[in-house]
Amino acid sequence: MMSTDERVRVLREAKPNSWIAFSGDESKVIGHGDTYSEAVTDAQRHGEDDPVLVKIPDTWDPRVFHPCA
Repeated sequence: MMSTDERVRVLREAKPNSWIAFSGDESKVIGHGDTYSEAVTDAQRHGEDDPVLVKIPDTWDPRVFHPCA
């Protein structure tokens, strides 16, 4: 399994506003792309049919989410 520090490093170094595909067991990065579809296709090219996809934000600035009433 990928360590928390390694996962944070991978996510922070990824291209802003892109997608990262982790293996199904989340032990390694197996694909990426500018779109969800590109990341899934890249993961499938690397033999992963059920990747875990993560959207990289355009910036890592802190954000506060508040439910609308």
